[in-house]
Amino acid sequence: MLLSHSFRGEELNEFIGYCLGYAANLYGIEIHASVWMSNHQHTDVSDPHGNLPLFKQLLHSMIARGRNAQLGRRDTFWSGDDACDTRRPTDDAALADLVYTLTNPVKDGLVKWSRLWPGFTTWGWRFGETRTFKRPDWFFDERGQMPEQVTITLVRPPIFRELDADALYDLLMTSVRAKELEIQRERREKGLRFLGLRKLAKQRWNCVPQSFEERFKVAPKYAASSKWLVIAELQRDREWERQYAAARAVLRAGERAVFPAGTYWLSRFAGVEVAAQPP
Repeated sequence: MLLSHSFRGEELNEFIGYCLGYAANLYGIEIHASVWMSNHQHTDVSDPHGNLPLFKQLLHSMIARGRNAQLGRRDTFWSGDDACDTRRPTDDAALADLVYTLTNPVKDGLVKWSRLWPGFTTWGWRFGETRTFKRPDWFFDERGQMPEQVTITLVRPPIFRELDADALYDLLMTSVRAKELEIQRERREKGLRFLGLRKLAKQRWNCVPQSFEERFKVAPKYAASSKWLVIAELQRDREWERQYAAARAVLRAGERAVFPAGTYWLSRFAGVEVAAQPP
C-alpha cells in the first residue's frame, strides 16, 4: 500500500513524524534513523525496555488509520508478510544499516541524493537534535487524549563509543556520501537513470510496481558474509533457549525464576521476572 508523497507532502511528513514520536516516547524507543518510502519504511532503533512489539503495533496502526482516512478508503493498509527486524552484531554492521536506511531512496533509483527525498527522513538530523511535530487536526480529535505536539530526539546509537556524537555523525554522513556515489556509478554502468522529483510528484497513490519479486524462496533466519558469524548467532540463540527452558522449569516448580533478557509474552501477560538487557 503506497504512502505516496503526492498528497500534500509536508502534511503527510508531519503526520508520520507525529505518530513516530508519540509511539517512540510512549514506549521508550530510541530512534537512530528513519526513512519512509512510498510503500515501506526503515527505522533503526534501540529498545531498552523490551517494548518493540507494542511500539510497532501502535505506530503502524496510527499510520494505517490516518492514511486510509486521507484517502477515503477502508481496506488493509500494510502487507502482513514483509515486516522484519534485524540485529547487527558489530559496529561496522550497525553503521552499514544506518547508511542503508538513509540511502534507501537512492538505492531504489528515486532520487540521486538522499537529501532530495521528499518523504519523511532523518537525513541531516544530528544526534541529540530534537524536532517537534504538531497533532494533525484532520485526524486526531482536539478534544481527545493525544498531545498537541510531540518531539523526536535523534539518539546516538551505541556504536563506536570512542567517538563523540559529532564525530559519529560525520562518519555516518561520509559513509552515506560514499554509498550514494557507489550507487550512482553502478546505475550509470547499467544505463539506468533516477526517477527524479518531477516524476515522483506525478505518481498516484494507488500505482503499483511493474516488476515482479521472486516469491516462495528460502528466507534464512541468519545471514552474514561469514559462516562463523552465523554459527555464533545460532549458538547465542540456543543458549537463550536453554536459559528460557531452565527458567520455565523453575517457574513450573513454584519457585522464583528469572527469564533471560528478550522474554516478551510471559513478561507482558504473566508478569514474570526478566533479566536486564546487557549493555
